[in-house]
Amino acid sequence: MIKEGDLILLYHDHKHNFLIKAQKNTIHTAKGFFKVEDIMGKEFGQNIETNLGFKFHILQPYLYEMIMKVRRQTQIIYPKDIGMILVQSKIFPGATVIECGIGSGGLTTALANFVRPSGRVFSYERNEEFLNNAKKNLEKNGLSEWVEFNNCEISDEFPQKDADFVMIDIGSQWELIDAAYKSLKGGCRLATICPTFEQLSRTVFTLEDKGFINIESMEILVRRILVRRGKSRPEQRMPSHTGFLVFATKIL
Repeated sequence: MIKEGDLILLYHDHKHNFLIKAQKNTIHTAKGFFKVEDIMGKEFGQNIETNLGFKFHILQPYLYEMIMKVRRQTQIIYPKDIGMILVQSKIFPGATVIECGIGSGGLTTALANFVRPSGRVFSYERNEEFLNNAKKNLEKNGLSEWVEFNNCEISDEFPQKDADFVMIDIGSQWELIDAAYKSLKGGCRLATICPTFEQLSRTVFTLEDKGFINIESMEILVRRILVRRGKSRPEQRMPSHTGFLVFATKIL
């Protein structure tokens, strides 16, 4: 049964859906309003009607929605890129992960989800406003317990050593490659995302100079398909370029 404080995805259709916490308040939508306390005691998979008679289905929230519905004060790393980061890197329950540039906490949400229950994400962000917003997003998603939030700028090295994975998401990625090298375990990976070709080139060449191997650069594109009876076709808009992903492995 759904109880107070549970995270819920309320779904009417692709355009009308909300990620909320079960608590005593009223949700107003374009399809009418309803009291959230009326959800408590129901089971996931049931529905609730607004005052206008529109049904919203009560669903278990999934990671994609938790990432996409963070309150944004910065651009986020999208799930299409996060998926590749997760499978290209050593992230597992119990892992030690360092993240520099928390932004709005989209990637942090995924990292915290996969390192729990015994791992830790050490996140660094120099902008206090961004850090506080990301912290609220992680708290709403029920994942802040596995994140250490640090409001500071790293230049030479991270306090943590023997890390299983380092993610760099700042504008001048190459400046933190030395710091990442000092913190990573041998044979473990670093990842970063570069918006432009110029940043990509400088980052890759710096990784080569610093002794990283197995360097891979890629761009992930997603093309959704509208499936309709007799008129299926690709969507006209698509999440295409968000950044170039770079992965590299530390050797001793």
